[in-house]
Amino acid sequence: MAVLRGDGCRLLLADEVGLGKTIQACVLVDELRARGVADRVIILTPPGLRDQWQHELHRRFHLDSTIVDARAVRRRVADLPPDVNPWTTWPVVIASVDYVKRPEVLSSVVNACWDVVVADEAHRVAGDGDRHQAVKSLTSRAGYVVLLSATPHSGDAAQFQSLCSLGSHGERLLVFRRTRHALQSAVGRRIHRHRVRSTLEERRMRGRLDAFARAVRAERGDGNRDAWIALALLQKRAFSSAHALWRSVTRRLDTLTDEAPAATQLVLPLDEDGEVTDADATPPWQDVLGLRDRNRERRLLTSLADAAAICARAESKVRVIRALLRRIAEPLIIFTEYRDTLGHLARQIDEPVAMLHGGLSRVERLNALESFARGRVRILLATDAASEGLNLHHTCRTVVNVELPWNPMRLEQRIGRVDRIGQTRTVHAFHLVGGENGELGLLDELRRRIAHAQADIGAPDPLGAALNDEVIPPMPSDAADVSAEIVRLRLRRALTPATADDSRPLAVVARNRRTRAKLGSRRLLMWECNVEDGFNRVAASTLISTLSRSDCGIEPPVAAAGIAAWQSDAVTVAQRFSAVAVDRAEAIVRSIERDEIVSMQPGLFDRRAHFAHAALKAVHDDALAAQRERKGRLVQGGRIAVRPPQLRLLLSPRP
Repeated sequence: MAVLRGDGCRLLLADEVGLGKTIQACVLVDELRARGVADRVIILTPPGLRDQWQHELHRRFHLDSTIVDARAVRRRVADLPPDVNPWTTWPVVIASVDYVKRPEVLSSVVNACWDVVVADEAHRVAGDGDRHQAVKSLTSRAGYVVLLSATPHSGDAAQFQSLCSLGSHGERLLVFRRTRHALQSAVGRRIHRHRVRSTLEERRMRGRLDAFARAVRAERGDGNRDAWIALALLQKRAFSSAHALWRSVTRRLDTLTDEAPAATQLVLPLDEDGEVTDADATPPWQDVLGLRDRNRERRLLTSLADAAAICARAESKVRVIRALLRRIAEPLIIFTEYRDTLGHLARQIDEPVAMLHGGLSRVERLNALESFARGRVRILLATDAASEGLNLHHTCRTVVNVELPWNPMRLEQRIGRVDRIGQTRTVHAFHLVGGENGELGLLDELRRRIAHAQADIGAPDPLGAALNDEVIPPMPSDAADVSAEIVRLRLRRALTPATADDSRPLAVVARNRRTRAKLGSRRLLMWECNVEDGFNRVAASTLISTLSRSDCGIEPPVAAAGIAAWQSDAVTVAQRFSAVAVDRAEAIVRSIERDEIVSMQPGLFDRRAHFAHAALKAVHDDALAAQRERKGRLVQGGRIAVRPPQLRLLLSPRP
């Protein structure tokens, strides 16, 4: 309702995890399409959520969409003339952000002139990475921008502002946020912070890790930010598992040979469909961790690798997980940040498991989820690559976190896989925290970031630390408008089946004795009053009821109480809705006009630079023409007209 009455064109849906943001976004897209301003829609999601979006659009809104990846583009290009952009041929597209962000793909997508861009899990595109730049390019040219994130604020104010600025041409951002506590159907949540006592071998391993860190800081200096981050990442790997640390260290040792370094092999983009991600893979070794004395570095790392290998045989967190599995005789999800820790846990657990991580294809993900949902396995091992968008509340209610991530909202995303609308039992989340290995310091940092996020937008507390009672700034209340709209929609839908394909009114005789008594000698008339746009599409409608004597004619309710006021308000709202859309379209046109194509100086006998410049200019001109055409349609649609009332129902007391 806020968008349709012209409050803005950019929207952030920030409801907590599991409260139906996908459905709300679909409702908005459906309403905009009904008004003819959203013929072309692109939905950007993490790879694992494309099928879910397609299913929801078709099942609940009968809206067909296309999942577009490299294969789909190749098939479409084969059937098109060479000068046609394949992205312009699909009206509703669902695509992976990781596929769209590729330079060879992005330019075609940006120039396809989208009416609506929906960015799911929008917190993933905050910051300055290539995902952010890709979504920024798309949203800056879209008529409507819809951002979805249950965790938009991780405690980093700069990233939050970066997220809120997506697609901005100076307009306001509409922000809506509901909490789980606002729902009467919300179930309870219990957070268990489990202190894990380290073994002697683990303390020895961390001592050797500290020795290596001291050697790096002695050479790089305590103020070297890059060295600090790289060492923190090693500590983080140790928090996850000794096996993860061993993997990182041994990969570095493999490169510390006396032989000349081998030629670097180029990494081929094997995942051309954008289905996998390396976010949970073993991170590369940072050069800033290298010591000038390679022999000393080799000795320190060899000692560390040996200690990690011993620890990996009997880790304290693995012992705790085994105890939890014996105690909890029902399905559960175990989350970790790294793919190698995931595989290590799978080998240490003495029963079948299903695994979800960023290295799986779309089909492999679906198979793993099906095995878990159908009860073929009761344990699902997952990384954060699988912690967003999954609906697992019908299968389980328990989440175990092997380690604490740097971003506290990742914990909320993990717990949100089971704490969703439809969950009927108390949700349990277990956080495993090492007592003597520095994780307590990370816990304090997470609490600080949660406090900042709560102060800004009332973020949830996935640590269960009871930092303060959740206080959400009150939104402007439009309860009366919403209630009236619900009543109107119910009544209109009750009348629609009989009149959808027939302009004639429905004439019926009252069967209920009390209804006939109330009518007496009068008839009840139900009128539909419409306000239409410049394309004769309904922009607003209402139903007016009147009573007339049976022996009188049927006269339209021109002077009925409230109809003139409703028509005036409806025209004002429709004009405002159109004006806001036109203003944004004009801002987009101006921004494209400011994008200059840098001239290129061709060589004396080489025309390639000239042809390249001409091609870029043609693409720029086509994009500008498409946006100008879109603006023209919006201007024409903004010519609002009031139509005479149409009789829809005639209720008589007798035949």
